[in-house]
Amino acid sequence: MNIQLTPQQFPALDAREVGELRVVDPRNNATYILVSEAEYEAVREILEDEQRQRNIRAIGLRNAIGRMDETP
Repeated sequence: MNIQLTPQQFPALDAREVGELRVVDPRNNATYILVSEAEYEAVREILEDEQRQRNIRAIGLRNAIGRMDETP
């Protein structure tokens, strides 16, 4: 889903610090941070890579624990 900014919101977007624009949902006071799509994709790739590394370590640990009971 895409949300179009209104002309009244453009000044806030233009005045923001690089990479940061906070948006508050008045219904529940939840705060969201708007970032460019390029910034989002870069961060998403890093997070996905970290998750893959955690999964690999977890599998390795399970395998190592399973081998502890094996006799050499």
